[in-house]
Amino acid sequence: MARKLRNRPEREVKKIEIERNVIEQILMDVKDAVKKNRKLVLYAIVGLLAVFVISIAAVIAADTVSARDEKCFEKIMDDYARYSAVGDSGKIKSVIDDLKKFVDSTYFGFAHAMGYYALGNIYFNQKEYLEAKKYLVRFADKEPRTNLAPMALMKAAVALEEANDLKGAMELYRRLEDKYADSIIADQIFFNTARLYGKMKDVFNSRKYYNKVISAYPESAFVMQAKKRLFMLGAM
Repeated sequence: MARKLRNRPEREVKKIEIERNVIEQILMDVKDAVKKNRKLVLYAIVGLLAVFVISIAAVIAADTVSARDEKCFEKIMDDYARYSAVGDSGKIKSVIDDLKKFVDSTYFGFAHAMGYYALGNIYFNQKEYLEAKKYLVRFADKEPRTNLAPMALMKAAVALEEANDLKGAMELYRRLEDKYADSIIADQIFFNTARLYGKMKDVFNSRKYYNKVISAYPESAFVMQAKKRLFMLGAM
């Protein structure tokens, strides 16, 4: 007489047996498929291994290129620091040429992007404001998620102000407000926007943005300046 399993209903036993049979059948089908398509399976495995090896090689190559580019960039910037310290304008121009060649001959990585940022700042210091704007905006386009991106756009906007392109500067301040209103320089974004509206004789919007600085960033270093400028606008 067959012995019944304790604490296990007959339906549960049958269910387990059915599930086990299904799994065994699937495994057998897989085994048969592998036997029938041995070459295809072998090619698939070799292909996966090749993809894995190529991926690893690509990562190693990218790291090698990035390390090389970073060393090159550091050397160029060391040269700039040395020549700017003594005010050698001829050598500084040579550094600018080296930086341009560097960004044109590299394609990715931190050093590549920083080449644009460095060029923008160097041109700004040289008071070549339109060139400064061009390279600073390129950096922000390439690295939009870094903390340097809003700083680059801010300096680009100031560069356009210096070049007397107030409309272009306002477009950059609007871009800053749209994308970086929660950045670490948000208070300065709103302050500069208010200041530029004042330059453009738009008193309503100038007041609006000065009040935004005061209400949203009460601890900001720009609050006192905003209050003074609001007072001056009221006296107009």
